[in-house]
Amino acid sequence: MTELDSRPAASSAALAGTVAVLVSLALAVAVVDPILVLTGFVGGLCIAAGVWALRSDTHDRIAGGSVAVVIGAGVFCGTALLATEYWSLVVALGFPLAATLVVIDASSGLVPPTDATDELTAMLDESFVVLVVGICATIVCAVAAAVRLPWVLVRVVAGFSVQPLVGFVTLQAGVLLTLLLLDRVTETLESWIPAPTATTDRTLGRLDLLGTSWWDVDRYVKAAVGLQLLVAFVPTAQGLFDRFLDSLPVLGSALRVVLSGPLHLPLVAGLLTLLSILVVERLRQWLLQWLGDNPGRLLARQAGSIVVPVVLLLGALVLTAAGVTRRVAPTYAGGGHYGSATVLLLGVLISVVALRGLITLLTELVGAELLSRRVAGFAAGSGLLFVMTLLGAEHGLAPILVLVGSAAALLVWDAGAHASSIGHQLGRDAETTDSEFVHVTGTAAVLAGAILLVMLVRYVLIPIAVPTTSAGLSLSSVVALGLVLLAIAAFTLALNAHDGGPRTSSDRSGTRNEQPATDGD
Repeated sequence: MTELDSRPAASSAALAGTVAVLVSLALAVAVVDPILVLTGFVGGLCIAAGVWALRSDTHDRIAGGSVAVVIGAGVFCGTALLATEYWSLVVALGFPLAATLVVIDASSGLVPPTDATDELTAMLDESFVVLVVGICATIVCAVAAAVRLPWVLVRVVAGFSVQPLVGFVTLQAGVLLTLLLLDRVTETLESWIPAPTATTDRTLGRLDLLGTSWWDVDRYVKAAVGLQLLVAFVPTAQGLFDRFLDSLPVLGSALRVVLSGPLHLPLVAGLLTLLSILVVERLRQWLLQWLGDNPGRLLARQAGSIVVPVVLLLGALVLTAAGVTRRVAPTYAGGGHYGSATVLLLGVLISVVALRGLITLLTELVGAELLSRRVAGFAAGSGLLFVMTLLGAEHGLAPILVLVGSAAALLVWDAGAHASSIGHQLGRDAETTDSEFVHVTGTAAVLAGAILLVMLVRYVLIPIAVPTTSAGLSLSSVVALGLVLLAIAAFTLALNAHDGGPRTSSDRSGTRNEQPATDGD
């Protein structure tokens, strides 16, 4: 935030958010299952709270906001999974999303200035990469669980055996490869220990003596190992080597056993250790490049996309290792509960991508000057609330609730726009309670009068004028719509006719003490 907190004025913004949440909740509950609706609202409010926390300067609040946004996205995904039909899905997501957009704009602003870094956008972009990595990890774990990889590895190690000639040649190749890797590993370990002690100096010196570069190895040695690798898999050569071992009464049997696998296991373990050190070094360099100049802030933004996959992986590991057969969540293709974790992470990823797309759309509308940046969330939320109200009317929503929803959408828009204007001109904490109260009260009075007028025409005048028409809904709907539009037009003209900016409490007291100027003549 800058010195002047130009977010919407607190009182009117809080009123707009409260009205949006309560009216959206009431209309949604009147149409579909309350459990489904409440789930969607919990997810939306989690996202709103997370966005508010992201727009701060402390890393712990940013981390909490990141976790809240990812959890909210997951709850939104759960709402979609709970819906049994398309219409229920639209209502369960549409009304909460409308309220969420209004609450975000009221608390922290949905679209930040072009010259400011948007923590929400950065968090969503970076979360996409981390969630994809988490999904890949869960898929690998699911495949490993499906094929029972630990038992497979145990059986492979227990039954590992190779033909003696192949074992003899691969041992030479493995030793040569180990020596070549030691050069790289020694450099890596030296970079990890900036101030080595005498003991580490001696250890690194011994590794230098063992290791050697590719070009230092005699070309005859490399040619001999390469030629042996070509010959070792030829059946004729293998038969000749077996006959050679059979010609040695005692030593041949011992060599056959040793070359068939026991020496390969420690060699493979050493090679895997060296390769792991090199892989960790590559990951370390990538992490340093990815974290940039402010790793604490970036990790705080990624807390949600890191914590959620880790928790799901650990939960799936515990359930799978414990042999839990009760369907805590659906399992797929023998992959244990890792399959369920993969599905949940995919849902969270889809929700994150959808939220990022919505932010991009609103930003593009602001950039094209089709929407004001300061009221983007209020406009989108109130517009979505109005559209969802009309859709509810098509699916049996009571007429009085349709009128209330339409009026609430207008009230949310007007209160949000007024709060944004005050915040832009005087700051969020300006003492403008009186001005806000008068404005919002006037708007609410006009809308309440419009609702009463429409209800009077619909239920009193039309039945009197057309008493015998049993299906007079068409005429009444047209007349009611015309009256609503007339009320909206009158309200708009009244807003446009109102001049002067918001007045603070000090302005009111100063005006009260002023004496009217008189003409001296």
